[in-house]
Amino acid sequence: MRRILVVIMAVCSVAVCSADERSQGVLRSVAEYVRALGAYDAEFDVAAGEYRAKGRYGVAGDAYHIKLDQAEVYSDGKVRYEVDHERKEVNIDVMDLQNRNILDNPTRCFDFVGADYSAMVYTEAGGEITLLLRANDTSIEGDIYLTVAKNTGRPRKIVYVLYDDRIEVNITSLERRKDAVAMYDASRYKGYEIVDFR
Repeated sequence: MRRILVVIMAVCSVAVCSADERSQGVLRSVAEYVRALGAYDAEFDVAAGEYRAKGRYGVAGDAYHIKLDQAEVYSDGKVRYEVDHERKEVNIDVMDLQNRNILDNPTRCFDFVGADYSAMVYTEAGGEITLLLRANDTSIEGDIYLTVAKNTGRPRKIVYVLYDDRIEVNITSLERRKDAVAMYDASRYKGYEIVDFR
């Protein structure tokens, strides 16, 4: 999961937005769709080269909990805890609320309105439209392809491309959440190495 996060973070760093009106309309519909859910749960599939995994995350405000493969990520909106069960390690860092990386900060992963990226229609087929998002800051490399259901604004897929690396995240389910998001509890990870970057 760490390699996937590094690639996505390189693509998703913050930059200033300009886009044509149609693309902005699509981005607004996505942001409104997700905002209307309030707290929500998502299930997704990740494909990166030969790597395949299923994951899920829950979001409530700035708090979230992600489960993917042998890793979990928790955040209360201020501090981020990345738990690697295979290595028995917990990495702790300050939360970057501006990050739009779905595996690093799902609370902002579909909100590109007026935010740091130019957008244009890349493809349109059936009931879906795919936007190409590119950071205006030329020091930030990589492209993001966001596929959306045209009639509802529901995000279907987000693809991160950086050089030869391509990471596809298919959103298989988005549901309104009824209970609280799981929070990090140090007592569950006794014996894990703690690496604190704060």
